[in-house]
Amino acid sequence: MQSPQAGTSPITEDGPPQPTEVPTSLPLFYYNQTIDHFSKNSGNFLQRYYVNSTFYKEGGPIFLHTPGESGINQIIPTSSFVSNLAASFNGMLISLEHRFYGESYPPINDLSTPNMKFLTIDQALSDFANFIKYPPKELIITKDSKWVMVGGSYAGNLATWMRKKFPNLVSAAYASSAPIEAKLDFFEFDQRIAKALPCAQNISDAFRFVYDPILLSGNETAILGLKQQFGLEMLEDNKDFASAISHPTANIVQNYVQSPDIPDPILSVCAPFSQVQSSSPETSAFIYAEGVKAFLNLTGIITPEDKLAKFATTSINTKEKNDLAPYTYQYCNELGYYQTFPKSSPISTRSQIIDIDYYQGQCDFLFPGIPSSPTIKKTNKKFGGFNGKFSKTVFVNGDIDPWTALTVSSESANPKVEKDTIFLIKGGSHVTDFAPPSPSDSESLQEARVFVFNTLVKWL
Repeated sequence: MQSPQAGTSPITEDGPPQPTEVPTSLPLFYYNQTIDHFSKNSGNFLQRYYVNSTFYKEGGPIFLHTPGESGINQIIPTSSFVSNLAASFNGMLISLEHRFYGESYPPINDLSTPNMKFLTIDQALSDFANFIKYPPKELIITKDSKWVMVGGSYAGNLATWMRKKFPNLVSAAYASSAPIEAKLDFFEFDQRIAKALPCAQNISDAFRFVYDPILLSGNETAILGLKQQFGLEMLEDNKDFASAISHPTANIVQNYVQSPDIPDPILSVCAPFSQVQSSSPETSAFIYAEGVKAFLNLTGIITPEDKLAKFATTSINTKEKNDLAPYTYQYCNELGYYQTFPKSSPISTRSQIIDIDYYQGQCDFLFPGIPSSPTIKKTNKKFGGFNGKFSKTVFVNGDIDPWTALTVSSESANPKVEKDTIFLIKGGSHVTDFAPPSPSDSESLQEARVFVFNTLVKWL
């Protein structure tokens, strides 16, 4: 653990100062966590965590971060806005791995349905509560220390719900891009993708008039030919294929970053459509297919094995530890988030065969015996969803992030929150604010970070 030696510039009303020194690497620690918080004598498992106490001073707040649906890494605790934020408060930053991700598993042999019973939102929240109530002694955290829960995306939900469920333990929360509304038919995801793309009409025409008629034709020769056009003939399941060819545009919009140092990703996707004279569906279909192939090559999804591993339902591994299967289980069990074709929209960037049955079929195939549908009503009733009451929680979302449709910034949301606790980044996408500050950051992104700092100052 780093000793609290270096300091930061004085805190100003303009926002968080930049740390003067940061650690380049951190040691890995293990916490002896309870397997089942709702029964006695269930045993324990080791839960991994990192600690950055470089700028910590006694009495400073403790920032507890979790990456949610992935294993922990050193990026957030060492080189992110979150690490800068903790430093600016002379706080300690702890990144605690979510149960069933990374290497933080109870003693199980595989990820079969019976072994997943302890992967629930309530168990995860209780993990964090347990860590706060009984922190590792070597951290020398005083009982009156203030804890701030931090997370982005699903982990942003956890931050919000920790403050809601354990207000006596969590003094404040910072939630980025948190889809607090559990939803089965998340067709709004595609609607927001389409809204962000200037060429959405071209892509929609390609699906509506070229790809879908072939996929719905039942003509196996024509369907195989279509798959070959994308270099995805190894995907036997037509819905897996249809999902795969929507992946690039969804990925580009969700992870959109504005920077003068790189070409604009969204404009780069759409440029080829404007460089041809014809806007026919057939021309658009050809351009889009070429774009998908280029994206897959650029992102390292090149070989047939790569493509099967990325897109085939049958390749999701429930025999060994991995991050994809547990998150699939979570959306199958409690969250939903099925990114479907929007039936009521005139424009869509995905195939009409991507429906609720596709995702539920994945759930039934991977986890036999799982409930026939996610318990979304129970989840929303328990934590509030769009209508939740959330105190001392600062929310940041991006206006082009497709997940914003399920956040407190959604047009459908009516949360009960304090005044001036929600910020919407112009041109921002998914968890944009967590990235390390850069001189090329947009004015709105810079304002968001100042907003977070100044809001937390009021509570800490």
